[in-house]
This record gives sequence, C-alpha cells and structure tokens, in this order.
Amino acid sequence: MRLIAYAVDTHGRLDGLHNNVASIPLAVKDTNLLDIDFAVWEQTFRINLTGCFLTMRHAVPQMLKQGGGAIVNTSSAAAFSAEPVRPAYGASKAGIVALSRHVATAYGRQGIRCNAVAPGAIATEAALAAAKQMDGDPDQWFKYIRENVAHSHRDGKPEDIAAVVALMLSDEGAWINGQCFSVDGGWLFR
Repeated sequence: MRLIAYAVDTHGRLDGLHNNVASIPLAVKDTNLLDIDFAVWEQTFRINLTGCFLTMRHAVPQMLKQGGGAIVNTSSAAAFSAEPVRPAYGASKAGIVALSRHVATAYGRQGIRCNAVAPGAIATEAALAAAKQMDGDPDQWFKYIRENVAHSHRDGKPEDIAAVVALMLSDEGAWINGQCFSVDGGWLFR
C-alpha cells in the first residue's frame, strides 16, 4: 500500500498506525435489518472493516520487519450498545474490535500492540452533518445524548479521542494490548 511505503520512505520506519474511518454519510441509509439496502450494508463493511483490515495487512509486515509497532483502530460505542437503527455501522465497528484482538494475540509476542478506541457521540463536523440529515437538529441530538445517554457535563470532542489514541500509540502505553477503550462520557460502563 502506498501509504505505508510513503511513511517508511519518509521516516525510515512505521512505529504507529491509527485507523480512523467511518461511513457517516451512509448512516442515514443504515435503517434496520429488514429495510437496509444490501448495497449500503456492503459499502459500510467495505469502508469501516475491510479498510481497516487492508491497512493493517500492509502495516503489520513492516512492523514485524522492524521489530514491532503499535496500532489503534477506531471502533464505536455502537459496537457495544443496542440501537434500533444502524445495524451495518454497529456490526462493522464490532468487527473492528474482534480484528484488533486478533492482531494483538497473533503478533503481540513479536512486538506489535493492537488496540481499539470506541468513541461515543463526538461533536465533529461529520457527526453534526449526519445528525442534521437524520433528524434535522444536531443541537437537539447532542442535547439528547447529554441528558439521556452520556454521564458527563459536556459534549465529547475530537481531542478526547486523540488523547487516548496518543497514549495507546506511545511508549507509556507499552503494556496495553488487545483492549478497547470506551471514550464516551460514561455512555457505556463495561
């Protein structure tokens, strides 16, 4: 993969990888088991899970060659919560957790750590746009999350996720492997 080759050519090695992707625009069409268009199901898995798989498939050999590295994959609170909508999104994000644990157990003794982060509702531009498409008022959606789902005094920010990812990629996170950290303001207690 060109991305991995570019990193190695530019920096001489690949110490860390953060797979952070989601099919947010597809979420509007990710209805329920009976109504979802199969093409939406397939595309959601292709973007969320297969993309993560392919990136790691190219990164792991490089990390093995150099004696190790760290990978963090972005899952979602939707992987662990029960939702009446978005079955493709939730299932694909649950698959990321399983795939991360596979890499952790298969390559951990060879110096590769692989973990996941499961964000809750984070006020990104993409999330706000999706909320607007789904129910018209992103402020109301985040208010609902604040009052009924999260157990925090504020909305989640991208910096909240970045801090946990940075820890898991750093030397300070060297003893963390095969874990999925919920960063969701107390949405899920697990």
